[in-house]
Amino acid sequence: MLKHVMRRGAIKPYCGYSLTELLVACGLASIVISAVATQAARSHIAHSSIQHATSVEDDIRALQSTITQHLSKAGFVYSPNTLSPFGATTIENTVFEVTTGHRANEPENSCVTFSYDKNKDGVVSQAQGEFFGYRLHDNAIEYRVAGHSCIQRGWYDLTDTQTTVATKFTVNRRHSSSWGSAYEIEIELHSKVDPTVKSARTFIVEAVNAYY
Repeated sequence: MLKHVMRRGAIKPYCGYSLTELLVACGLASIVISAVATQAARSHIAHSSIQHATSVEDDIRALQSTITQHLSKAGFVYSPNTLSPFGATTIENTVFEVTTGHRANEPENSCVTFSYDKNKDGVVSQAQGEFFGYRLHDNAIEYRVAGHSCIQRGWYDLTDTQTTVATKFTVNRRHSSSWGSAYEIEIELHSKVDPTVKSARTFIVEAVNAYY
């Protein structure tokens, strides 16, 4: 009777995956997960590198714009009584000029100081914030405060030392004549997070009132 029932399928064998099949499936899944994780990590690194590069480019572009905007006006003094409102600045009987120097332990010509009549009142005044300057110091590009000289302390960071490393900033006069002077500026910045990301830029600033 039992044989008869078994022949008719009353008792069926269990169906499922063997241990070998499970091991193969786990192995394939591990490979897929590993590949996806590796690709995700590479994508993150590439995206991060692009972000750092963009940040450095934005910083160097902003520096060029700011320095050009101010240095090009060096020596300007407003004068409504002349055909041209431009003229050399005189402060305490000393003819003002664009000067270069450097902070201790920094390269030569890594600092520039100058002034101009920003508010067009005919006078160049420290109280009106009309004494300008930029310099390289401790891997940062700083801007002048309170008329300090290149060798003095008290300048403020223009670049963020937490994200950017300034490795070069030089100012060299390339031409000077009766119409003014031309200055060559060189800047190089690195990403502090990713030192392989860097940007360098060289540009010319023409200061039509800087005769000296």
